[in-house]
Amino acid sequence: MKKFTAVVLLLLLGVPAIAVPQEKKDKKKDAKEVTLTGEVIDVKCFVTGMQGGMGEDHKQCAIDCIKGGLPVGIFDQKTDRLYLVVPKAGMMGANEELLPYVAQKVKLTGTIAEKGGQKVLIYTKVEEAK
Repeated sequence: MKKFTAVVLLLLLGVPAIAVPQEKKDKKKDAKEVTLTGEVIDVKCFVTGMQGGMGEDHKQCAIDCIKGGLPVGIFDQKTDRLYLVVPKAGMMGANEELLPYVAQKVKLTGTIAEKGGQKVLIYTKVEEAK
């Protein structure tokens, strides 16, 4: 009888543990596609304020930083939010693809993920903003 009770108890405790990971997966599937408009920046200079961190005066510095492998982001001036930008799996790297748009406004379409307070845009489409 003790074995039976132990097995039933393990099953009851194990079911919620199995259900929780599935719930997290379902939230990822429900992520809504968004389109953000903002300036393509290099995250390091933007955050530290080097040479203003954005705009035409900072363009060459941002190009050099992004070519050097520093992370690229998009700054949405309407919401005053910075998003780290990464491509959806299987796409060209964000640094390479977004380099021609540095210091310009673009529209990026994708989904937003957040962890540890960091917002990340996982983009699927980029186009020049008009």
